[in-house]
Amino acid sequence: MLEDVQTPILLTQTHLQNRLPINQEIVVNLDTDAEIIAQYPADNLPSEVTPENLAYIIYTSGSTGTPKGTEVPHRSFMGFMFGVDYIHLDENQIWLQNSSFSWDAAALELWTPLLYGGRCVLYPEKIPTAEKLTQIIHEEKVNTFWLTSALFNLMIDTIPQGLLAIKQLLIGGESLSINHVRRALELLPKTKIINGYGPSECTVFTCCYPIPQQLAENFNSIPIGKPIGDRTVYILDTHLHRVPIGVPGELYVGGTSVARGYLNQPKLTSEKFISNPFIAGDTLYRTGDLVRRLLDGNIEFIRRIDTQVKIRGFRIELAEIEAVLIQHPDIQQVVVIAREDEPGKKLLVAYLVAQDNVPTPSTLRNFLKSKLPDYMIPAAFVFLENLPLTPNGKINRRALPVPDTSQRNLEVDFVLPSTDTEQELADIWTEVLKLKQVGINDNFFELGGHSLLATQAISRLIEVFSLDFSLRYLFENPTIAELAQKVIEQQIEQVENDELARILAEVDQLSEEEVTQQLML
Repeated sequence: MLEDVQTPILLTQTHLQNRLPINQEIVVNLDTDAEIIAQYPADNLPSEVTPENLAYIIYTSGSTGTPKGTEVPHRSFMGFMFGVDYIHLDENQIWLQNSSFSWDAAALELWTPLLYGGRCVLYPEKIPTAEKLTQIIHEEKVNTFWLTSALFNLMIDTIPQGLLAIKQLLIGGESLSINHVRRALELLPKTKIINGYGPSECTVFTCCYPIPQQLAENFNSIPIGKPIGDRTVYILDTHLHRVPIGVPGELYVGGTSVARGYLNQPKLTSEKFISNPFIAGDTLYRTGDLVRRLLDGNIEFIRRIDTQVKIRGFRIELAEIEAVLIQHPDIQQVVVIAREDEPGKKLLVAYLVAQDNVPTPSTLRNFLKSKLPDYMIPAAFVFLENLPLTPNGKINRRALPVPDTSQRNLEVDFVLPSTDTEQELADIWTEVLKLKQVGINDNFFELGGHSLLATQAISRLIEVFSLDFSLRYLFENPTIAELAQKVIEQQIEQVENDELARILAEVDQLSEEEVTQQLML
């Protein structure tokens, strides 16, 4: 990303500087350069920024194996923030910022309170957990909140009461679970719940659907709603003609919300950002989403047209994973798909045809980890003699076999738990990961675990052992054997602290003379 954007200035801190490749950038270390910075005037700089100037560049997964940078001007964000009626915005909002900074939902959480004069509470840890979110909402009196669909489902399944104080709850990132929404409407009667939809290329939200308090019995999916503010949308066929109400078509977005294009990628920009055939001088963005307009004017999302998917809110180009996997010398063919064989459990699965040597799943995971973020690592690797084809010679994705995710698929020897602590942890892992059995040397994340499942595992661990256990313990000790040792250490420490507290309580009850006598003894 640094190489692509060619930034002239890099703001950093000394202990982070060596983690990035420094080329021609001017490096400003905010810690060691503090005295130099303090010598400059503190007055506001004169601003000559116009709505057409660039506000930010945000990177998303790219089909070529390289992330693509979306150039978003100021006008795009201003139209998203002002003149909208899908949500009430004023200085009384207290937002909780918990999204990754690499995702434009963070702009919603940070800039809304800045522009309206509200307050923004920063989530203190890397990965949100239901327990920690509940704690902060209560302590900081948070009343406006954004959650990915997956995190929303987790909250409703585990601590729905944690959201009782939220007046306006925005959810999205991928299709919503109708069952979880129904439960939320029942359990959170005073919370306005809004489904938000929009690609990064069209600046955070394009459409929103304020969910009514009562859903009809025959309601099968949550619409993405109607365009907000200055957003304009078109549902078109392959010839760029409007389709009738109820007929599926591709969603195109126009107006000021549309980004400039992709940085340093003119070919891709020309493919995805096209001239508006209905308004001269306007640009349309091809979302790749198949939708239809309902009788009430709301839009219903059907599916992706291409191979892009969203998992736990992360937008993923499957072709990017394929482009990296095919670079492995032992791989001849590869196709990656997102499966949801169990409702609400969407997984990435890689189907591979190997060369002479069949690599192990661990080898492939390590190979991918050096090039891709964790959320793009497939949960399962399935080796086939040949990829199934359709009659016209294309890969038949529907004929790809269902992977057996209930079985451990690791190269390490299977070792049964030998202590009560190891057995308790094994029970937690099999429950959370939905596996038949796990060994004490199995890696939680190689078994298909991810950050959201890790929060569930830690929650169960805290419940079973009554320990104050941080999420990082699982990331640092990803096997049962390692984690069991950490549990034992915590138990010993807690016993010692309890004993110390007992002694101090007894001392507190003694007279000064008795304390002196005890010390002399």
